[in-house]
Amino acid sequence: MLTTTITLAAAEEPSRGWGGPIALGLVLAVYIAGATLHDWWMRTRGVPSPTEGDAPGVSVNAQVSAVSDTDDTDRDTGWWGRLVTLPDGRRARTNVPATAIADEELDLDLDAAEDEEETIEDVIDRLDFRGVPYVEIVATVMGQFRVSESTAKRRIRDARAARAGEEDG
Repeated sequence: MLTTTITLAAAEEPSRGWGGPIALGLVLAVYIAGATLHDWWMRTRGVPSPTEGDAPGVSVNAQVSAVSDTDDTDRDTGWWGRLVTLPDGRRARTNVPATAIADEELDLDLDAAEDEEETIEDVIDRLDFRGVPYVEIVATVMGQFRVSESTAKRRIRDARAARAGEEDG
């Protein structure tokens, strides 16, 4: 009985035909034909493959030229503000009204403040005044002035002692 079942099961199994391998062969042939035609088309148009002739050190000429954008005087105003010419000759976009820019009373000397570098004591006092935690003050001083942790802690103690002496005296 068992051999009869096995024989029937083997006989009912569909036999595999040549349809799958033939379809794969056709797809491969179409791909090769398409790639060959594409290569022939590119060569006849004078556009070689990007891998051909690439040698190290080959440079490409720039296809653009440098053009100044200061000649566009047609649209000095728009959604993003208006263009103004700064005293040093550069052009910038601003939303500030023209009266505020031309007002001499509002012209502040910010260059003097930029020339002075902030000392360790100034940074410590500023951060202390803001209520920044001690650990963050130490980390800021270490990072900004590139000092060790012990030096940063000593300078914080000295700055706080000096400030306490100023407040007492």
